[in-house]
Amino acid sequence: MIFSAMMNPEIILLQRKIADYPERIDKMQKRYALVRAPKANNIESAIKGLNAYILQLKVNSGSFDKISEFINADLKRLEELMQEAWNGEDDSKESLQLSHVQLQHAAATVETYCRSIDAQLDGAQVALDKLKLAQKQKKTFDVVNLLAMIEKGDGYTL
Repeated sequence: MIFSAMMNPEIILLQRKIADYPERIDKMQKRYALVRAPKANNIESAIKGLNAYILQLKVNSGSFDKISEFINADLKRLEELMQEAWNGEDDSKESLQLSHVQLQHAAATVETYCRSIDAQLDGAQVALDKLKLAQKQKKTFDVVNLLAMIEKGDGYTL
């Protein structure tokens, strides 16, 4: 970005903050990429794995939501500064437009990740609910089998 000698210090600070967003988002994307769906051989370990997976997704979702709040606040302030620049003879108009485009891009990127994480959270929660139901049904089935074995006299007594 080109900074002129007449540029408002608030604009300079805001543009520096905006210039930092791509790096922050990149770090968050890399951390999010490390989250893997769990694999398990039995219901109990699958439930534990899904709980951990959901927790990791919620942490990532929170990070993306937080940066989204910052971006939206900066976007609002930048638009106010742009309006002031258009009303006056400020020489920072072009620089402000570039910053606006950068913020819009950052906001769109973050929104895409938020939606993706929300969809994964929904899918993981449905899977977890189904696993918990299967676990309850398995316990019921095991009790029925045990009662049948006792009834037959297979060595188990009450």
